[in-house]
Order: sequence, then C-alpha cells, then structure tokens
Amino acid sequence: MGRGVPGGDPVSLAGLVATDGARQTGRFVFHVADEKWEWDDDVFAIHGYQPGEVEPTTELIMQHKHDLDRELVEQTLQEAIGDGAPFNVYYRILVRGEVRNVVLCGEGQYDGGRTSGKVDRLVGYYLDLTPELEAETAAAADAAVAASAASRDTIEQAKGILMLGYGLDAEAAFAMLKWWSRNRNVKVREVAERLIQVAREGHVSHPGLRRLLDALLDDLTASRAARGNQPD
Repeated sequence: MGRGVPGGDPVSLAGLVATDGARQTGRFVFHVADEKWEWDDDVFAIHGYQPGEVEPTTELIMQHKHDLDRELVEQTLQEAIGDGAPFNVYYRILVRGEVRNVVLCGEGQYDGGRTSGKVDRLVGYYLDLTPELEAETAAAADAAVAASAASRDTIEQAKGILMLGYGLDAEAAFAMLKWWSRNRNVKVREVAERLIQVAREGHVSHPGLRRLLDALLDDLTASRAARGNQPD
C-alpha cells in the first residue's frame, strides 16, 4: 500500500474501449474545510447503499473500514491533506458484514493554487476489486496465462509493477489486471504488455503509473455520468 509521488503526466490509454458497465468504480470529493464528502451513485453502491440513502461523513466512512486497515487509511488521507500529493491505498471495507477489497486513488486540489499552501479538497476514485478476487481460482489463473511461458512471464512482471505501484498483494494485482482486461475488452496478456511498456518508459517512479488507472476510471465514470448514472 503506498502513496503516489508528485510529478508526471497522465498516460494515454487511447485505442482501448470500455465495454462493461459494472458498478465497481466511482468518484468522490472531500471538502477539507467543512469535512464534507461527495459520492457519486457508484460509490454509494460500493458501500452497499442506494444513492442518497445516507449522508457520507468521515465517521460513516471509517465505520466501514476493516479494523486492521482503519489506521492506514486515516494516515493516508491526513498526509494527502497535508501535502496534496497523489495517493493510493489498498484496503478492506465492511458492507453488511461482508469484506470488500477496494483501491482508493486521489490527490489534493487547491482553489488558490499550490502557493496557497492549503489543500482545499481531495478528489479521486474508488475501485472495487472484490468480484475479480471472488472469481479467482487456481484454475482461472492458470487458464489466463496458459498460452506460453512468455505470457506467464509477462503477466508476472505486470503483477510486480502493480504490487510496487499500488501496494497490492499478488492476488489483488492479478485481480486488477483482470478488471482492466474485462473493462477494456482485451486479453490479460495485452494489458500486462501495456503496463510493462509504461514501466519501461519510466513511469513506475511517479504518478504516471497510477494515472494509468485514473485515465481508465475517468473514462468509465464520465461515460456513466453521461448516461445519467443509470445501471446497464
């Protein structure tokens, strides 16, 4: 689990087209001064609520955090408020007694510019990896990489990149590859090759890697918002 490092430009995922409308991603905004949270409909769904069913507050959000992860999430958010740097954290939430595995990515924004020295809000995305993790079996993993030894090596390298960039364990890293594959309608191996290309271009050490995910999440949530947040 780790935070991003300042600097770097967003990485393009042009040519890959999202095809799945699953409600696994959603946008959030946290207004620092009045501690007000804004969730889109999909973040409500990730937490087990209907849109507008509850008021998202810091207290409510922390109630959903797994006891073993609460301190990590609190520390990550406080550091982001302090310096505005891009961040990402992988943790568990509790939804009606069930554990869900999510990645939270975001960064600080300044109304008066960075020279004001004060972060006005945190903005970012949730990604729920639970469906991919629940579907994961040894047989499924073997089938995804069975084409050749080269394919297996490529996927293992990509998993390592995600483990480094997002602080994921091996299972969650493979789940993220599968999520990308399903939402972009490309093979896991092709997603892995793209990630390795990004790494070789030097994006592992700055938010370029994290912004790969941001670009995809932005595509998905923006297209969903254009449809009025109606489920497919």
